[in-house]
Amino acid sequence: MAETKAEIIEQLDALAHKEKVLDDLEEFNQLVSEFDRLQREEEHAWEVQKLERIEAGEKPENIEKPIFEQLEEFKRLTSLYKDKKKVEVNEIRESEKSNYEKKKALIAALTDLIQNEENIGRAISRFRDIQDSWKEAGTVAREKRQELQREFSNLVESFKYNINIYKDIKDHDLNRNLSLKKDLLDKLKALLDIKIIKEVEEKLHTLQDEWNNIGGTHQEDWEKIKNEYWDTVNAVYQKIHQFYKERREERAENIEKKKEIIQKAQQVLEREISSHKGWKKQTDIVIGLQEEWKSVGYGPKEENNAVWKEFRKICNEFFARKKEFYGGRNDQFEDVKDIKEKLIKEVESIKTSTDWGSTTKQIVQIQKKWKDAGSAGPKYENKLWKEFRAQIDEFFDAKDKHFADTDKAFKDNLDAKEKVIKEIEAYKVVKDDEKNKTALQDFAQRFGQIGSVSKKDRNRVQKAYRDAINAKFEKTDIDQEDQQRMLFESKIEAIKNSDDPESMIDRERAFIRKKIGRLNEDLTKLETNMSFFANADESNPLLKSALGSIENTKQEIEGLKSQLSILRQVENEIFEDEDEETVAEEVNNDPSNEEE
Repeated sequence: MAETKAEIIEQLDALAHKEKVLDDLEEFNQLVSEFDRLQREEEHAWEVQKLERIEAGEKPENIEKPIFEQLEEFKRLTSLYKDKKKVEVNEIRESEKSNYEKKKALIAALTDLIQNEENIGRAISRFRDIQDSWKEAGTVAREKRQELQREFSNLVESFKYNINIYKDIKDHDLNRNLSLKKDLLDKLKALLDIKIIKEVEEKLHTLQDEWNNIGGTHQEDWEKIKNEYWDTVNAVYQKIHQFYKERREERAENIEKKKEIIQKAQQVLEREISSHKGWKKQTDIVIGLQEEWKSVGYGPKEENNAVWKEFRKICNEFFARKKEFYGGRNDQFEDVKDIKEKLIKEVESIKTSTDWGSTTKQIVQIQKKWKDAGSAGPKYENKLWKEFRAQIDEFFDAKDKHFADTDKAFKDNLDAKEKVIKEIEAYKVVKDDEKNKTALQDFAQRFGQIGSVSKKDRNRVQKAYRDAINAKFEKTDIDQEDQQRMLFESKIEAIKNSDDPESMIDRERAFIRKKIGRLNEDLTKLETNMSFFANADESNPLLKSALGSIENTKQEIEGLKSQLSILRQVENEIFEDEDEETVAEEVNNDPSNEEE
C-alpha cells in the first residue's frame, strides 16, 4: 500500500488507464480510502495550525487556506476510473442480458431436438453444436445463472439417455466418466471451504461446464452421483446466496450504525458550550464519533452517500461554531491571567505560615478561586499552573514534615499516659487517706505533665484516666473538693505541657462556663422553690435539705469560678512568657544593638 499521496496518485493513474478496471476495484477503493485519510490529516493539521495562529493574535481573514497538492489530480483520476468502471459494468450487464437470451434460445433448441429429432446422427451433430454454442455464449446475471444451468443440464442428461447415445459407448468409457465425475465432485465440495466468494463463483461455473462435457455413466450409478452432484451444487449456491444475504444485512446494519452516530453528533451540535473545557470535551466526542464512523463498513451506495453528507454537514457546523467561540477568547485569557497571577501572590504571602489549620483553609479557598477563574489559554495556563503548584507544594511539604514529627511525639505521649493509667489501675489503696491522696496526686501531676496526644486518641485516653483515678477515689474517704482540685490540677499541667495551650484553655473555659450556667439555672429553681417553705419551721427536714442544696450549689459555682481564675493566671503566664521571648528576639535582631 502506498504511504504518500504522490505514490497513491501514481498507482491510481496506472489503474485508471487500464483497458479493464473492474478486476482492480478493491485496490482502487483502498487507495481512495488511504488518500482520503491523508487528506483529512493534512486538513486537520492546517485547522490546528490555524487555531494556533489565531490564538497567537493573527486575524482569521489573513490566514489563507493552503493548496493541497495532488487533490485535483486525485479527483480527475478517480472520476476517470469510475467512468470506465461504469462503462465496463454496463457492458457486462448488456453482455449478460444477450447471453441469457442466447442460452434461452439454446435451451429451446435442445428441447425441440429431444422431442422431435429421430435421426440419431443428426441429433448428435445438432447436440454438439448446441453444446459448443452454450460454451461460447458466456456468463449471465448471477440471479438467473443457477436455474438456467439446471434447466440446460437436465436437458443434456435427458438427451443423452433419451436417444440411447450411450449404446455405442464402451463400458470402460462409462467407468472413466464415472471417475471423472467423482473427481469433479471432490472439486465442487472443496468450494465450500474457499472464503473468497468471487473465486467460488468462477470455479463453480467452470466445474459445471466440465460436468456437462463429461459423458454418461452406468445407469445403476447415475441416480446416486447425479443426486450427489446437485446436492453439492445447491450447497455451493446456498453458500453464495448466504454470503450476499449477509452482506446486504451487514450493509443495512452499517447504515443503522451510521444513523446512530449521526444522532449522537446532532446531540453534541445542539449542546450549549461556553467554556474551553466544554469545547475540549465535546471536540473529543466528535473526533471519537469520526473515528467510529471510519470503523463502520460500507452500506448500500445511495444510502451510504446520503448519511455521509448528513454526518459531514453536522461536523462542519460543529467546528464552525468552535472556531467562532475561540475567535473571541483572547481577551478573556488576559483577564484570567491577571486573576491567577494575584492568586499566586496570595499563596506566596502565606506559604511560610505555621498556622497549619487556618492556612490550609485559606489555600483551599484560593485553589477554588483558581478553578473558578477558568483557563488562561494555552499561552499562559501551563506556566501559571506550574508556578501556582510550586507555591502550594512548598506549604504542604512543610506541613507534612511538621505533622510527621508531631505524630511521633503524639505516639510517645500516648505510650507515657497509658503507662501512668496502668500504674493507677495497679495501685493498692491503703487505710491512710493522706498516703492515698499523695499517691493519687502524684499520678495526676505526672499524667498532666505529659504532652498532648492525637485527636483520635485524646477522648479515649482521658476517659481511661478519669475512670482509673475515680475508681481509686471511690475506695478512699478523700472529700469531693480535694478530688476535683486534684483532677483540675492535672488538667492545668496538661495545658501547660500542650503544643496548643490556647485551644485547650478555650475548650476548658467554655466547659466550665457551660457548667456554671447549668448550676445557676439549678440555683434559680432551688431559690424559687424556697417560697414553699415561707411558713416552715427551721427544724423542718425538707427546709434543711433545700438550704443545703442551695449552699452546695453556690460552693460548686464558686469553685468553678476559682478554676476560671486559675485558667486566666495560667493563660497570662504562658502568653507573658511568649511576649518576653518575642521582645528578646526583637532586641537581638535590632540593628542598633550591633557593634560598630
